[in-house]
Amino acid sequence: MRSTIEIGGRRVGAGYPVYVIAEIGSNHDSDLERAKELIAAAKDAGADAVKFQSFTAEGLINPLRPDDNGNWVDHPAFPILQKLTVPEEWHAVLKKHCASLGVTFLSAPFEPGRAELLNSLNIDAFKLASGELTNEPLLKQVAAYGKPIILSTGAAYLDEVKRAVDIIIGEKNYQLALLHCASLYPPSYSDVNIRAMATLAREFGCPVGFSDHTPGSEAPVAAVALGASIIEKHITLDRKLKGPDHPYAMEVDEFRAMVNAIRNVELALGTGIKEPSKNEMAERVGARRAIYTKVDIPRGEVITSDMVKLVRHAYGMEPRELSGIIGRVAHRDLIKDMPLRSEDICE
Repeated sequence: MRSTIEIGGRRVGAGYPVYVIAEIGSNHDSDLERAKELIAAAKDAGADAVKFQSFTAEGLINPLRPDDNGNWVDHPAFPILQKLTVPEEWHAVLKKHCASLGVTFLSAPFEPGRAELLNSLNIDAFKLASGELTNEPLLKQVAAYGKPIILSTGAAYLDEVKRAVDIIIGEKNYQLALLHCASLYPPSYSDVNIRAMATLAREFGCPVGFSDHTPGSEAPVAAVALGASIIEKHITLDRKLKGPDHPYAMEVDEFRAMVNAIRNVELALGTGIKEPSKNEMAERVGARRAIYTKVDIPRGEVITSDMVKLVRHAYGMEPRELSGIIGRVAHRDLIKDMPLRSEDICE
């Protein structure tokens, strides 16, 4: 596995800026202009990529399901999904619109035909949803295209993730990132288990991230602090709009605030080297103590502990040198309340 991948010219992995994906999902509400508006809003809010979902209702769910009595009846979600699909002809239009705005177009295929469509558009990477983790034919198909893959792992055991990874590697595709996810809409914070992301990083040595459905930005920002290289979050123009994805999505201003928080956390994480920053150097003088004279000390006088004091600012000898000057002789006349320096003491 590779420790970094490249998506649209952006290196993604530890040590690189967090890759932020705005999940539009079905929030286009079957309106191409709204989809374009969401793309522009996501870009303006700081997203690196926008993500759609490429499916047909027929290719995603069975039109019938059993009711409580075991009778097979019409699936209530089927007509909804028929309305929310991204039409085939939209894909090229949306990708072109993304390119014009400088944001990467991503979409998650849920069936072979849509995967082939996305590959024909030469997309920069594939996103695979948590529900496709065990869809081995689709995993093989997408992996064989040789493009980077971002695979969500919601509701999965580690062994299931390992099997999916092995399938992808089996197609000689090593460009993989894994997203931890809680497949609930929305999950409670106790369901999120962000620390599992570190397990994925340790087990597979690839970039890891977090696909989030919680309200607010606390969980994704925490994930960045814990090492996430990718954050995926749903975006909407208005949470009050009707549709399955709107209620747990972030509105644009909230998304922008989350991205700003992520960028601030990136800066705050730093290098890991324990050393003062450039801006802290003045505080080494201002906040630390030095040895000062408490009284006038004539030249030739033996210095005693009651002649000196440890006070701010650190313009003189350091406190650790105090024991070495007690009992030594003043090399010149020393004035009260002045910092003591090594040249003030006889050798």
